[in-house]
Amino acid sequence: MTRKDREALEAARSRTMWQVLSDAAALDPDRDALVAADDAGAVTRLTYAQLLERVRDLSAGLASIGVTRGDRIVLWMTNRLEWIVSFFAAARIGAAVVPINTFLKAPEIAYCIRQSGARHLIMLDRFRKLDMPAILAEICPEFAEAQVPGALCSRAMPDLRNVVLFARESTSHRAAFDWTALEAVGREGHGDWLAVADRMAEAVTPQDVFVVKYTSGSTGFPKGVMLQQGGFAANGILHAGRTGMRRDDVYFSMMPLFHAGGSIYGLMSMLPQGGTLVFTEAFSVDLAVRLIVEEAATIFVSVLGKEAVMEAQARGITFPRLRMAPLHNDAARAVMPNVTFAFSPYGLTETYGPCAITGPNDAPAKMLSTGGRPLPGNEIRVVDPETGRDLGPGQTGEAWIRGNTMIGYWNRPEETARAIDAEGWVHSEDLVSIDEDGYVTYRGRIKLMAKVGGENVSLEEVERCLVGHEDVTHCAAVSVADPRKVEVLRVYVVRRPASAVSPEDLHAWLKPRLAHFKLPRDIVFVDDLPRLGSGKLDRIALAAWARAAVAI
Repeated sequence: MTRKDREALEAARSRTMWQVLSDAAALDPDRDALVAADDAGAVTRLTYAQLLERVRDLSAGLASIGVTRGDRIVLWMTNRLEWIVSFFAAARIGAAVVPINTFLKAPEIAYCIRQSGARHLIMLDRFRKLDMPAILAEICPEFAEAQVPGALCSRAMPDLRNVVLFARESTSHRAAFDWTALEAVGREGHGDWLAVADRMAEAVTPQDVFVVKYTSGSTGFPKGVMLQQGGFAANGILHAGRTGMRRDDVYFSMMPLFHAGGSIYGLMSMLPQGGTLVFTEAFSVDLAVRLIVEEAATIFVSVLGKEAVMEAQARGITFPRLRMAPLHNDAARAVMPNVTFAFSPYGLTETYGPCAITGPNDAPAKMLSTGGRPLPGNEIRVVDPETGRDLGPGQTGEAWIRGNTMIGYWNRPEETARAIDAEGWVHSEDLVSIDEDGYVTYRGRIKLMAKVGGENVSLEEVERCLVGHEDVTHCAAVSVADPRKVEVLRVYVVRRPASAVSPEDLHAWLKPRLAHFKLPRDIVFVDDLPRLGSGKLDRIALAAWARAAVAI
């Protein structure tokens, strides 16, 4: 690592999230920071000055209900402006956000709340068929019975005290604080809470834990990755600098804010630079086409990119302002004639998302086939996982990463010690190679994980859930290639003798127990599973079955 790269990382890590937002707002207070389209297509805008004011107001409201520095706040919302205001308001007073994937099922949500020790929960009231208060009452029955907010006392959620509800349909709950009323605490100057929040903001440091992001691990139990304020800001600043994102850019994305694709690649690509983020509450091809045109987007990085191009082509629409977007095919080149670059990253949650990424000055072959070079301040080694020996250019081994990385897993000291060695190297359990020019290429995994549409899925978690069915004696999950989602799951199942359970029955049984992205695409019945001499599953043989699509 060069001295220049080290200094670049140190400088980028030296600011809190509130300082980063304040600095960006000072560049052009009247510029749109956020343009949000809800599920009905209604668009709401916030300038940098408005965003700054709303974050400060809500931070006062959070302080008024007892949120203190170091507290964990579960944030359970769809892509809304209120998600982002809550995100920065928590950061302003030094609390740590625990973003909840809105696709998770009740048991998975309960695990994240309990394991994080969260004292506070901010949630939406509903989205389509999703009724958040009803789900919370299912996993925390005391919530349904409580008569006043702020005094929750639950056996199921022993640390949880405050629930804050943002009501999109003018609903309320007697056991929840109203999100809008908390924002009014600062805006209307109730009590002295704005001054209290201001003093709390002065005490926050870039080293404070800002996000506890749950990600599936090789054990099958999600781990809370601890990410600091300075590191979170630094990744946005450095990867935006590498890719050439600018203050005059308009970045369109439909990626969820609870995911790195929304909160790092989208939000933190734009806000530190003073650019504009345009986003949707949910995936919508029609909205994508409309907003890319109406908002004159210059960057388009999201899922459903191919579908948006096909829709635009069918309607005779082009996106001439786009300069950065994936060019999947000739149709994309015709619809986006001025695109010259699409970045390609390598990274993981433990590295704040991208720890390496391509740039517009890279050779086309490098852009298409690699995950780029490490960001300033990051180091990546390729190590033989058996011997710990460093491997040479082009050889495949485990990626060990040091620089802008997590500080550990929340309340998991043993797993933290296994993941981060004494010299600060994070052992990723990813297989990569690095060529003679320093470009990283992802090759696969050591850990028992699948990457389904960008989401980490533990094979063992799926197996453990499915074997709970009374007609399943043994099962084994394996990842298989998929043209759209990169990977999906197939599960080989040994049924109980004389059982007539069908794949459809097992799918229906799994559906309320696992997030939809964890559900297997295929369930294949077999008489037995391949095993090693030790009795453990032979994962190599299973992978061979999947590759060959063996009919068993």
